[in-house]
Amino acid sequence: MAEQSLAARSSGRGTCQTNDVVFHLACVMSHTFPRVRSRRQDLQVKSDTNFEALQPLVSALPAGRAHRRAALGVGFLVILVFFGTLPFARIAGPSFPGFVLIQQTLLLANELITAALLFGQYAIGRTRSLAVLASGYLFTALMAVPHALTFPGAFSETGLLGAGPQTAAWLYIGWHAVLPATIIVFALRRDDAGPLNPKFDRVVFGIVIGSFAALAGVVAMTLLATLGHEWLPRLVENGRFTLEARIAVGILLALPFAALLTLSLRQIYTVLDLWLMVVMLAWLCTIAIGAFVSGGRFDIGWYVGRIFDWLTSIFILFLLLSETIALYARSTTERRELDRRVNELESVLVHLARIGELGQHVSSLIHEVSQPLSAISNYIGASIQLMEISETGRLRPVLERAAEQAVRATGIIRHLRDFIARGHPEKRTENVEEMLENAVRLASFGLGTRAPRVQMRCSPAAALVFVDRIQVEQVMFNLIRNAIEAMENSARRVLTIDADLNGDNMVEVRVADTGSGLQPEIRDKLFEPFVTSKEGGLGVGLSICRIIVEAHGGKLEASDKREGGTVFSFTLPLASRRWALADNAALT
Repeated sequence: MAEQSLAARSSGRGTCQTNDVVFHLACVMSHTFPRVRSRRQDLQVKSDTNFEALQPLVSALPAGRAHRRAALGVGFLVILVFFGTLPFARIAGPSFPGFVLIQQTLLLANELITAALLFGQYAIGRTRSLAVLASGYLFTALMAVPHALTFPGAFSETGLLGAGPQTAAWLYIGWHAVLPATIIVFALRRDDAGPLNPKFDRVVFGIVIGSFAALAGVVAMTLLATLGHEWLPRLVENGRFTLEARIAVGILLALPFAALLTLSLRQIYTVLDLWLMVVMLAWLCTIAIGAFVSGGRFDIGWYVGRIFDWLTSIFILFLLLSETIALYARSTTERRELDRRVNELESVLVHLARIGELGQHVSSLIHEVSQPLSAISNYIGASIQLMEISETGRLRPVLERAAEQAVRATGIIRHLRDFIARGHPEKRTENVEEMLENAVRLASFGLGTRAPRVQMRCSPAAALVFVDRIQVEQVMFNLIRNAIEAMENSARRVLTIDADLNGDNMVEVRVADTGSGLQPEIRDKLFEPFVTSKEGGLGVGLSICRIIVEAHGGKLEASDKREGGTVFSFTLPLASRRWALADNAALT
């Protein structure tokens, strides 16, 4: 009676403790998972915000104080050089036609790179104004080729391509007219607020059309200046500019001035607007000093104008390159921060997944713990009875059995504590078979006669792996528990576990069941988060398993068995003999 009474009291305490543990675990899960979801949402919002902040569009980036100061300083320097050159502009300099080849080659390279970068901006922003501006820069780059070829004295006395004395001069006029016109179009358009052409093929089509228009304009202008040079007004006679040249250049000056005025009327200056204003200011000084103030070719003013031409080609180029480098630096910093936060979140999810797996089976786990506790209670009750009747000789074996059950209960609790413990990943050399046995024992808690028959084969060559034991046991536990649940309604319940080396010298662990197999609708997204076939399941178990396995350098895969059922296989790094000896030395 004493044993029965003590067992009854122990059973009552066990029921109370079971309810307390279930309630406490439910509270932990209900409080923790919302925090994780909220943290995940905050991370997603911050990621989206960072992506928007890192949009590499200089046409949409507001001009800051640093850009304003830099642009003002460059503009002031251009004006200072312009007025400083005026007294010497008409002084004749050395006749050096090769200077044109050098200047045009540098200008061609700069303008081509600038056009390519602007087309890249257009591909990102899908704004037609950027395509127009990029086409203008491409036209300016390509015009350097026929202008250099037709310049008198550069390749021949009168120039190549059948050029006449006026061809190079008229090409200069056309060359300096198109870019300001495209900047005016760019400044008047207001489509930078959103994408117009979201499809990639339309973007490519826009780039092709812009490039073709620039090339066609260069060809048309070259043909007009070469084939029709006899009908065009004379701009140069004996190397000196004529009155008609002054008139043509005076009209030409109106275009960069109009572009500068149009840009200045915009309500908000972007970085690109600001530096295009600097380009148009330098363009005004270039044309004025090189073709209006100077008396003719090879004057000091003409040389300074050519140098200005080259300088104007590097302003936007330097801007785009500097912003690209700054963008890369910012994106790298943000990506590192994002990766750190994602890794931290994955660590939290891995920990909570362990708690979640145990939370779904907490009743069976507590039942398994209550068995040795009940046995201990019975043995102690029997010991008390033996002491009351003075049977002390029979007391020792009873107490020894009670101690064995206490060790068993302690082992179960230690396994549970280690399984849900969260700490920093610590990789060591571990025994595969031992981890699999622990995972099978933990996953089979409380099943009794419903437990499947387990067939385990572990190759001696794949006995040791270099892993984080707690995390890998979680993977094994999850896969084994899923396999057991998949065979719940099967007539034949056999769990087959194999561990062997694969062709990549990795330890491959295979967990096979005899269940109904994978459902077709979830097969392709099996390892995605929140995808589950279980009623009430969270859908994070296999996703967490994949994260753990990939963090160890392995792969997690699923396939169907021919005779029915599913096979989950994952790979782990094989522990070398050197690692095993080092770990053994550390333990001893």
